[in-house]
Amino acid sequence: MKDKKIIVLGLLFVLLGASIPAMGTSSPHSHQPLIIATASDWWPMFGHDQNHTRYSTSTTPNTNNLLWTYTTGDWIVSSPAVVNGKVFIGTGESDDKVYCLNASTGVLLWTFRTYDSVLSSPAVANGKVYIGSNDKKVYCLNASSGGLIWSYTTGDWVISSPTVVNGKVYVGSFDNKVYCLNASSGGLIWIYSTNSYVESSPAVFNGKVFVGSGDGDNRVYCLNASSGGLIWSYTTGRKIESSPAVVNGKVYIASEDKKVYCLNASSGGLIWSYTTNSYVFSSPAVAYGKVFIGSEDYKVYCLNASTGGLLWNYSTSGKIMCSPVIANEKVYVGSDDCNVYCLNASTGGLLWSYFTGDLERSSPAVAYGKVYIGSEDSKVYCFGVENHPPNTPTITGPAQGNIKVQTTYNVTTTDPDGDHVYYLIDWGDGANSSWIGDYPSGQDISKPHTWMKKGTYTIKAKAKDTSGAESDWGTLTVTMPLDYYPPHYPILWWLLAQFPHAFPILRYLLGY
Repeated sequence: MKDKKIIVLGLLFVLLGASIPAMGTSSPHSHQPLIIATASDWWPMFGHDQNHTRYSTSTTPNTNNLLWTYTTGDWIVSSPAVVNGKVFIGTGESDDKVYCLNASTGVLLWTFRTYDSVLSSPAVANGKVYIGSNDKKVYCLNASSGGLIWSYTTGDWVISSPTVVNGKVYVGSFDNKVYCLNASSGGLIWIYSTNSYVESSPAVFNGKVFVGSGDGDNRVYCLNASSGGLIWSYTTGRKIESSPAVVNGKVYIASEDKKVYCLNASSGGLIWSYTTNSYVFSSPAVAYGKVFIGSEDYKVYCLNASTGGLLWNYSTSGKIMCSPVIANEKVYVGSDDCNVYCLNASTGGLLWSYFTGDLERSSPAVAYGKVYIGSEDSKVYCFGVENHPPNTPTITGPAQGNIKVQTTYNVTTTDPDGDHVYYLIDWGDGANSSWIGDYPSGQDISKPHTWMKKGTYTIKAKAKDTSGAESDWGTLTVTMPLDYYPPHYPILWWLLAQFPHAFPILRYLLGY
């Protein structure tokens, strides 16, 4: 054994001089993939985010190609939330339900019945769905099963859509109050009393809550997010059912006095206002230095976000009570003429429209290349391009190794539609990675694994895209022949792992 060790060491020194690059340099053929999991840009609440920008970084369809519809039990005014491959939305009057649908196929996953209409839009956070109902309650449901986690009873209808930030739920009620609830337990943290009903949905930014109030009060409120204390208020000419957007230190909101307002978020001071030709119930979307909003004068307006100057408007054939959303340089909005419109965000030119069966009071949601919207014809609509599954993943790494030692393998695939992907890796010994991701199409990921017994194993990997379409399995067969890690030869082991077909004499001497 001693002679064998001397021979191995001698060969090792020879090999080191010829094969290992100097310290501080790297081989021109080396490749160390990054492991970067980027979050999907889902649409988790009314207004997309806690600021209510109504802006998404998602790609969007260039045509009105309808992927699916789902028929609920009654009309829909609630706006959808789209998170983790699921669509959440509420229904009215005789149905009174919260629906959860598969975002890719429209297949029903679960429903939860309240005791009155659900005009509120859901907010989804940490595996929970938060939504109000005209039965005076705020509900917290399990996003996977629809099971009730808690409910909180207010004094009147809850049409306002919740905003969930830092473990708190902010929501308004027709009992003239703004509520802050504990997101985990439903416990009351604070209440702020206004002088009228609160249908507006709160936006939360920089430790402040911004919300509008109804008839007779007509004010925009700025409250302390921790305590509910009043910081400032601004009075408009009539009631506010529009929900504010807060961007770059400015609050954008509209009123039934026909105006769109821009206020200083710190002081509540008026920066500018723009007067349309009728009442404005729509909520503003803010992106690209522009403000987009609908009016009951049948028009969609695009204003300069800094000055309030008109950039363009687009006329439909009906009132616009729906709130527009922005993505991929496009504006998506519904109208009382029963159409969903897609407009060019720069020019206001019509790109496409789609006629539904009734009024469009639900506001769109955009997530991963698709547009979702409800209608008063009781249907949920999904527009997008036909989805293709990812290509079969490629697995690379050492074909041989030793047991009880971590070995790293790289997995990669591309998606024909450019979607982000998730991976499931089966290591062939009963262990698997579960679904991990999401990762950009074409990006290598590195994953280590340790086998505990000698044997030949088949590593398998499959990918799925953000719509749930799955690839075939990619495979790589590996052999784990050694039952120990040579304690005195870490560099030798590195060589053997990196060059699995080289150094046959060393492999023979080590029994590798």
